[in-house]
Amino acid sequence: MPDTHPGTHMTTALTFPATTRAVADHRRRAWCWLGTGITAVVVGLAVGPGADEAGIGWLRTLAVFCVGCGPVAGAVGVAALVNSRRIGRAVAAHAWMACSAVAIPPSQGPPRVVLRHPADGTLIPLTVCTVAPRYHLADPEPWGALWWAGDPRTGGVIAPPGGKQLVRVRPTRSDQVRRRDAEAAVRHGLLNRPTPPQPQLDVLEPADQAQELDLSYAELAEAARRFSRPGTDGRLARKGPDPRSVPWWRVRVLLEISQVRPAAVNAVFAAVMLLLWWLWARDSQNYIPLLAGILSAGYALRLGRLALRAVPVVKALHRAARAPAPVPKRYVLLPGFDDGLVLVLFPAHGGPEDLPEASLEVNPPGDPKRPSQGMPPPVGTLELRGWWDSAPTVVPWIDGRPLWPRYPYERVNLDDQRKRDHFAALMGRGQP
Repeated sequence: MPDTHPGTHMTTALTFPATTRAVADHRRRAWCWLGTGITAVVVGLAVGPGADEAGIGWLRTLAVFCVGCGPVAGAVGVAALVNSRRIGRAVAAHAWMACSAVAIPPSQGPPRVVLRHPADGTLIPLTVCTVAPRYHLADPEPWGALWWAGDPRTGGVIAPPGGKQLVRVRPTRSDQVRRRDAEAAVRHGLLNRPTPPQPQLDVLEPADQAQELDLSYAELAEAARRFSRPGTDGRLARKGPDPRSVPWWRVRVLLEISQVRPAAVNAVFAAVMLLLWWLWARDSQNYIPLLAGILSAGYALRLGRLALRAVPVVKALHRAARAPAPVPKRYVLLPGFDDGLVLVLFPAHGGPEDLPEASLEVNPPGDPKRPSQGMPPPVGTLELRGWWDSAPTVVPWIDGRPLWPRYPYERVNLDDQRKRDHFAALMGRGQP
């Protein structure tokens, strides 16, 4: 029977449109893997004998590559379909619950997490069941919370707040490991963390009540303090260079946004593989370096196109960060719907009843492994540096360090019901 959390009005996680889309996307990717694997095997078996008889070396090598890699892609597709079916069952049978969480760094194998049930406070040790590139989705930082839909005895699904990216989890099997993980979570202060607001509270309130949502500075500041983590001191283990005194490619976040590094790495690898084929493998009719070089060149071209669009944006942010005339604002820092943060901005001089002027989604200040490191206070004052023309390009500075924006500066129109719903979701009172 579908479960509900006390105080919620909804029955299952699938009520969230973002979760429904995530399940469909997961299933679509699984079918793509399976279809690619089957197609590769069929093409390889159809082309291989003819290429061998005709003595077309590169086509024969391509056929061998397809026959060898096709079953691997098909196996990945089958495993993904099984995983997708289990994810779909979990979110169709259980409600989302926002749980305080701690990640357990694994010595080997997949990562593990410990959740604290929001109703009775019990600890739920879980093991992540996904591929390595998606391990970061099981990290509860920067706010120490994950959404959970499942049964502690059989497993289920976790997701970063928002329910857009789903990760299947199972109970940690060894009693000894479960006990050790729970003890580690307690040492990390899991029992002392505030319970995050539940994602499904007030979703089905009448429309007239929804219109009365309080979006004042005092209310948003209180929500930000509820989300804040104990021990946030704003210090970084390794302080990067000051963007005002170095070129943009010396700033880690800007270099990542620009896509220049992966494009350059793929281009260099493609050049090395093509040179290796030309100097050594061409005479022996070994076409594997040639195929690897062509694939890497394709990735380099795709990433290069992204870099051509991203580099002007990065340069504009870098110029904005060095603008000479900062504009002071009060801010409230709320968690976004993925791994980002949302700055809600207010007039520098005002009272607790002030309404938001603008919002800005920014990257967490830490590195990808520790995104919450260096997190600024949830409420305070900042400086906006940039250019205030028809399309403002601004960078917020807090305590002498920039938080790099993900999207343009956006003025808030509270007459727009969609914008009010967006703020309600940020405060944990509605759907994202």
